[in-house]
Amino acid sequence: MFGSIARTVIAHPWRVIGTWIVLAAAVIAFAPSLDDYTTGNQQSFLPSRFESVEAQDAGDENFPAQSGATGSLVVVRDDGAALTTTDQGTVAALATTLQSDAIPGVVSVQETPQSLSPDGLTAALSVAFDGQPGDEAVDDAVPALRTASDEALAGSGLTSALTGNAAIQVDTTTAYASAERTITIATVLLIVLLLGLVFRSPLIAVIPIVVIGVVLSVVTGLTALLADLLDFQVSDTLQPILVVVLFGIGTDYIVFVLFRYREHLRRGESHREALEVSVGVVGRVVASSALTVIGAFAALLFARLESLSTLAPGLIVAVAVMLLTALTLIPALFALLGRSLFWPLGPGHEPARSPFAAVGSFTARRPLVPALGVGVVLVVLTLFASGYQATYDTLDELPASTASRQAYATLDASFPAGALSPTQVYVVGSAPLDPTALTTLATNLAAVPGVSSVAPPTVTTDGTAALVTVVLADDPYSDAAMATVEGPLRDAAHGSVPGAEVYVGGQTSAFVDVRDQLRADTGRVFPIAAVIIVVILGLLLTALLGAVNLLVCVALTFTATLGAVVLLYLHALGYAGIDFSIPIVLYLFVVAIGTDYNILIAARMHEEYRAGASPREAARLAITHDAPTASAAGIILACTFASLMLTGIANLAELGFGVAVGIVVAAFLMAPLLVPALSALEGRAFWWPTRRHAASGQVLAQATSQAAGQEQEPAAQDPTPGTSPAS
Repeated sequence: MFGSIARTVIAHPWRVIGTWIVLAAAVIAFAPSLDDYTTGNQQSFLPSRFESVEAQDAGDENFPAQSGATGSLVVVRDDGAALTTTDQGTVAALATTLQSDAIPGVVSVQETPQSLSPDGLTAALSVAFDGQPGDEAVDDAVPALRTASDEALAGSGLTSALTGNAAIQVDTTTAYASAERTITIATVLLIVLLLGLVFRSPLIAVIPIVVIGVVLSVVTGLTALLADLLDFQVSDTLQPILVVVLFGIGTDYIVFVLFRYREHLRRGESHREALEVSVGVVGRVVASSALTVIGAFAALLFARLESLSTLAPGLIVAVAVMLLTALTLIPALFALLGRSLFWPLGPGHEPARSPFAAVGSFTARRPLVPALGVGVVLVVLTLFASGYQATYDTLDELPASTASRQAYATLDASFPAGALSPTQVYVVGSAPLDPTALTTLATNLAAVPGVSSVAPPTVTTDGTAALVTVVLADDPYSDAAMATVEGPLRDAAHGSVPGAEVYVGGQTSAFVDVRDQLRADTGRVFPIAAVIIVVILGLLLTALLGAVNLLVCVALTFTATLGAVVLLYLHALGYAGIDFSIPIVLYLFVVAIGTDYNILIAARMHEEYRAGASPREAARLAITHDAPTASAAGIILACTFASLMLTGIANLAELGFGVAVGIVVAAFLMAPLLVPALSALEGRAFWWPTRRHAASGQVLAQATSQAAGQEQEPAAQDPTPGTSPAS
């Protein structure tokens, strides 16, 4: 099939390119903006059965003015001194002015008896917004409120800063937009530099950037169309991830074709013949790799946390479009360029001696050594994975210069930490509520360890619903605050008002529910992805034990990678925790994308084994010819993901480091060492039920080496019972 596709595309390159231009232009011109379907509001991704969502619904129905996004407008003196009586009057006037301005999206700006901090250094005005964090009206209101406050305080010796969930969401969106620009620039520069060094051709350095840049625009448009058609929103992490995924796997697929293409050109084949053979052979590898990645990402569709499940459509579309690009547009461009592709130095010649040839010979002769060596390294790293500690503090993950983070630091220095995002307890009954029961509720909540203060209950006009606002003693994003809400606070709330429904809501409650759902989704997504991957690998290799070997290898790569992240961020850098989404996202990226290199090497071993080579000789040939491809592609992809570490956003940096480590492990340890070593050790059992042709592996090895202009090394002995070097 892939040979037919290659011949058709290479025979009609202009038609293929023309079709691509028309379709890409149509998608880019007519698709909506993905920004319109992007949000960072984690609560919006939760299933409706969770308590925080039920609390939000109760608040929207009974207390719409208090149930929306909130904020604290923090005011301090420029000189850091305590606020004078005059300053306090200025703060009160500021609240009145901002309230009178009727800023669209702002419900109220209020000074309360608790607005002045106990140390007198800080005043905090309470802000209520009309809508939830991430809503367009709220996002527009945040900068408008900041500007109006700055103007009102000009010349007063006071400065203001806004924090709270609305401001944090706006600043997070801005940070991710900046991160996407940083990632794109760094990725482009890295790919141009590395491809230029590997192939010594300016055309090869530039073509992937142009092609993948167009593909990125098409994928973004198609994802937005899907979001519009299926009515879903995506997490604000999707767009930066799309950049690195597309440039990463896109470069991988192009490099796979280029290395095989160059190998055939060095044998003296014509450009057309070499390209047809290369695309036909590598097309199967690329398709298998892409299907594996798609399968892993498709497992996200089974997650009930929509911040995960809604990542799947965009990522699946990205890989599918990139696969189509690698099988059609790239060969068409290469066919048109012909000999000019490798200008000015041409495809070159195979080196007389290659370090990969030496590695291949050693692995074939003594496979137990690399198998044990790599295994020990990965097991040691895996041990650190057990120390993983999650954090849900999304504010602390933003760059230190972020306005809402700086404002929170000022607020935290003078007020209880929980003042940033109070917890709301809603009581809903079918009849007027008993005031005594509400008083009991407030008393019980105030007695909970970890609670700083409890406001008197606010009751609706008809008396059937009440709101009790609770300020926690701990940072609302911290593990301590989450433990308080999940355990004693909810317990105290649920049993205090007989005959009524009591719901605990707010940011901390939402993260408690996110954590619970994430745990359930992890237990669901991991095995589904594993089953999908092992089925695809089994179909590719037509080898049951071989597919299981590869799956075990990539699973070990994941655990070792998570261990490396824990080792760096928790032990070396002293972080309090690692972003809660890292394990499941890291699993999918490392298992899916890291499998590319294992598939590349395994497919070459499969090709040589079926042609008649012994398992050990097949391992040697695969390492000699395809390990350079895996290494070059791995370096490029690892550097691409490592660019996430330049963003200043902790969760992206952790993801970038983790995936980069996983790719290095896959490209330099798993694919060229452990997988071939296991195939050599297991012999024919590794490839069962695949059958070899009758041709001698020794003869095949000689023919291949002579065609490549290499010095032939003696074939390694195959230890499989009943198999000889010439069998």
